[in-house]
Amino acid sequence: MTRALRAILILIFATVSLPAYAQNDQKRELVKEDSRIEFHASSTFAKVVGVFHSWEADLKMSGDKFETASLEIEIEAESVTTGSGLRDKEAKGKNFFEVKEYPKIRFVSKSITPDSDPSKFRMDADLTLRGITKPVSVAITLRPQENGHQHVDGDFSFNRRDFGMTHNAPLNKVANTVEVQFHLHVKDAAVPAAQLQPRVDR
Repeated sequence: MTRALRAILILIFATVSLPAYAQNDQKRELVKEDSRIEFHASSTFAKVVGVFHSWEADLKMSGDKFETASLEIEIEAESVTTGSGLRDKEAKGKNFFEVKEYPKIRFVSKSITPDSDPSKFRMDADLTLRGITKPVSVAITLRPQENGHQHVDGDFSFNRRDFGMTHNAPLNKVANTVEVQFHLHVKDAAVPAAQLQPRVDR
């Protein structure tokens, strides 16, 4: 057997031996203008919705099997807005996100478990905030669209004190639980025909 033929056979064998997820693990394109990352927090006098405007997400998936997916999100903490200049300043300061010391917020998925409902999943992930990493459990809902696109909605919560946000004003108590939602519009999703539904613009 010639050296060239041996090399070709080795290459073919290696390709065939790769698991399906390794061969088909593809990055999915996001429509960022139709995607959103936000948090909801409550205090004695207000319910606050904060939106992050600068972030990057890397979603990879094998075929149409979302349980094979991996998701990483990196957020610019400085990009948060709440609809109030005074609240924005407070949110970015040392009592909360402390953006100058900790400019990045990171979210990295670890595993995904399917539910009995084919559109529902649980994603276990690590959230890094203010230099502290903690596990979070995310409820995922898939909303396939008839144009082959797909919306991936994620909901989870965390205790702000776990990340060093212990500040509380005497009269305006801030709730410890912060709710987080992300809505990702996936452009090149591979969607089974049985799951298609008419597109509903948000």
